[in-house]
Amino acid sequence: MNMSMPVDRRTLIGGAAAFALAPTGLLAAPRRRPRLGIQLYTLMQLLDRDLEGTIAQVAAMGYREVETLGSFGGDPVRLREIFDRHGLVSPSQHIMPPGLYEVFDAGVAKRIDMATFEREFIAAFSFDRVEGLIEACAQQAKALGQTYIVWQISWPSQLETRAKIDALVKALNRAADTAHREGFTLAYHNHSQEFTKVGTDVPYDLILKGTNPDRLKFEMDLAWATAAKVDPVGYFRRYPGRFRMVHMKDVGADGNVRDPGTGIVPFKRIIPAAEKAGVEHFYVEYDVPKDPMATAKRAYGYLSPLL
Repeated sequence: MNMSMPVDRRTLIGGAAAFALAPTGLLAAPRRRPRLGIQLYTLMQLLDRDLEGTIAQVAAMGYREVETLGSFGGDPVRLREIFDRHGLVSPSQHIMPPGLYEVFDAGVAKRIDMATFEREFIAAFSFDRVEGLIEACAQQAKALGQTYIVWQISWPSQLETRAKIDALVKALNRAADTAHREGFTLAYHNHSQEFTKVGTDVPYDLILKGTNPDRLKFEMDLAWATAAKVDPVGYFRRYPGRFRMVHMKDVGADGNVRDPGTGIVPFKRIIPAAEKAGVEHFYVEYDVPKDPMATAKRAYGYLSPLL
């Protein structure tokens, strides 16, 4: 998602991977190749009009994994049934309580101003109530068969001092502990503001270093990292095992989101490093595209051969 910047895997590869003889003399199983997925937020305006029809088109393109915004304000059981009918699995969701989804929808449609949008989001993610937030989210995730629950945004106002960053880190650790108790793994999704220095500190680095590496993983949004002049490959190399998901989003030199392959994100260089670092899920995402279905189709055509 984009809250701070201007808005504007081939399917499983056939053939055998290289086998290695295990000490027992048995052949080791080939490593599963990731499959290209999509964050359904990319198609949000279509989902609101025709939920199942839109999901059916996504599946027909070749996508097999989808990431959700909660259950898009609806019944997670029904949403899971739709995924099942169309051969889709959903490994993860961005935290989105039903009441907040209405605010989010209004914000995307510009029916409310950004100040109201931010205020409602911060209230919903209140650090004093993170346990309850994650417990409620876990019920949606159980119905959807998901593994990861993603904390999708920290606003610039929450990152402007070291004390505020420390408070965020403490809240994330509590949220991660709650997710673990519920049988899930919490992940953290970045925008560009996490890379703006506070004194000599980079907030993103403080979050990585201050959180429990066994319980909090990360979803790297490639576009916002690139827009902040940060090299995602460097993070993958320094923190192997921390990153489990990637948003395959592209961005132009002007800071606006672009279709994958038409901007400045070096996907061909990033993907091997991400896989080596332990990334499991690669999701296309585009913030409010003009033609969501065309963007999803072009993204699949460009990115799936790279995985």
